[in-house]
Amino acid sequence: MDNSKYVLGLLESVLGKAKPDKNKMDHIFHCPICKHKKPKLVVNISTGQYNCWTCHPATKGKTPVTLFKKLEVSADKILEMKQYFKGDRTSLENYNPTKVTLPEEFVPLSNIPKGINIEYRHAMVYLKQRGITTEDIKKYNMGYCSSGRFRNRIIVPSYDKNGQLNYFIARSFEKEPFLKYDAPSCSKTEIIGFEYLINWKIPVILCEGSFDAIAIKRNAIPLFGKTIPKALMMKLVESDVKTVYIALDNDALKESMTYAESLINMGKEVYLIELEGKDPADMGFETITKLLHRAKQLTFTDLLIKKMQLA
Repeated sequence: MDNSKYVLGLLESVLGKAKPDKNKMDHIFHCPICKHKKPKLVVNISTGQYNCWTCHPATKGKTPVTLFKKLEVSADKILEMKQYFKGDRTSLENYNPTKVTLPEEFVPLSNIPKGINIEYRHAMVYLKQRGITTEDIKKYNMGYCSSGRFRNRIIVPSYDKNGQLNYFIARSFEKEPFLKYDAPSCSKTEIIGFEYLINWKIPVILCEGSFDAIAIKRNAIPLFGKTIPKALMMKLVESDVKTVYIALDNDALKESMTYAESLINMGKEVYLIELEGKDPADMGFETITKLLHRAKQLTFTDLLIKKMQLA
């Protein structure tokens, strides 16, 4: 079985978009180790061998598993990569990725700088264009970085129920960034996005990204992807939440149906938000609110019909 497309997808989820080389199996990435301005890291998605032409032999290996460990990628992604390279003997014993902390260069956007600060101005213009208010900035403790790995990026932190940082998303505010989003290397299975702000006694809304949750405003939980983390699913089961709205993108409809079925089996009332090909962040608060009010409760018959349509 050809697993090359799965290997490439996993690599791009960590390294960003690849540029195919003349050899269809070789793909070139920007190296996260030396951070050269040009793509220099070559990975063969068939054999797994990789090499950065700038910082080798430091960045050179037989499979991407060792590269992932070097970058402190989450254990679940390393395990997933290992399954595509059965001969890899890399041990994951005592593997503990770095605990999530905000970048050293992080500056809260609520701190208005004295004098001219280009990065601050660009960040604020970008957020204004997305409909983010000063109240949102304070509520989510949003910030930015003007140097370092997350340079020219807006940082949106997520905090757990105790107010401790559990994750953050770094979104570039450049017009044509090579990589729009970046994030710390950690497992997301135990993360509940924006948990500190969630009321578990009223309906919750599941969405993909931080900006989607901010646009929805009302008890929205970002999944930071299309998969419901294990900790979130357990919390939904144990909590007093009776109603769950699912607002995932159209390309995640199959996942939505699977989650809807599981939640209904748990006795929850589930509503599917038809996003009409747009993200909540692009729609804005008023539009997404109308869709929420328009949503109808899903039944097993509805699920069966939608599954047949997706088949």
